[in-house]
Formats: sequence, structure tokens, C-alpha cells
Amino acid sequence: MELALPKCNLNVKRESNGLYVFDGCRRKWVKLTPEEYVRQTMMEYVISAAGINRALVANEQVVEINGMKKRCDSVVYNSRLQPIAIFEFKAPSVQLSQKVMDQIFTYNRELPVPILVASNGIQHICISRNDDGISLFPFAELPERLNQLLVND
Repeated sequence: MELALPKCNLNVKRESNGLYVFDGCRRKWVKLTPEEYVRQTMMEYVISAAGINRALVANEQVVEINGMKKRCDSVVYNSRLQPIAIFEFKAPSVQLSQKVMDQIFTYNRELPVPILVASNGIQHICISRNDDGISLFPFAELPERLNQLLVND
């Protein structure tokens, strides 16, 4: 499947019940679904391009919302373990709809961060949040913006 992301080498293995990919952040093998393929490809790119320590990336980060446990697809932390970015991933066949954006903003209420990213691997919506409000920024700026947050922490 062709994504609008730089190619990377994922560690994939075949088991009797399907393909698995090694998630270096969680340090375990996970089922290689289309959404997981997007997550692994995006996070490998982000880690490499922004120079993020893999230990500062949490995949499937649990947050409690209205007493219910939900999972953010990926959260990037700074060296003080403060969250700086939330990523929401969908399979390439899933459109980035208002429902997807509502989901990431719901997570953002519990984990206030300056960067929000929604991606289906083909389309990427990058949002910057600050005291002045929210604004979109080009995907090409994502590594630099993350890096600035890491350097300035």
C-alpha cells in the first residue's frame, strides 16, 4: 500500500493468523492492520526526522475521559515527560472527517498539547495550538516543529 509518507523499513513477520509488525516504542509485536501500518510508518518518520528518543513516544496511551478509558494512538513527550503532540491514525480507506477531528480534540482536553496530527497515511492534518487559538500548518513542517518543542523544553 502506497502512503504519502517517506518509506521506512518495518520489522514484519508472518504468523499463522496474519502479519505482525514490531513496535519499537512498545517493544512488542502487534497485528499489522492498515491503521497500524500508518502508525508505524508515520512514527518511524517522525522519530527519525525530528530526532525523537523512542522512549518519549507512547503508542496506545490511555487517557480517562468522563470516567471512560480511551486510547490515543500516539503521544510524544518532551524530556520532562510533558505531552507535546497527539497523533490519531486511521486506515488509508478512512476519510479524515469531522468525527476524527472531534476524537483528537477530545483527547486534547485531557492531554493539552501544542501539536495535533490526524493521518490516514495519505492525508495529514497538522494543527498547532497556542494561547492565540488553533491553526493548520503544512505536514513538511512537522519534524521541525516537534524538534523545536524538544529543544526548548
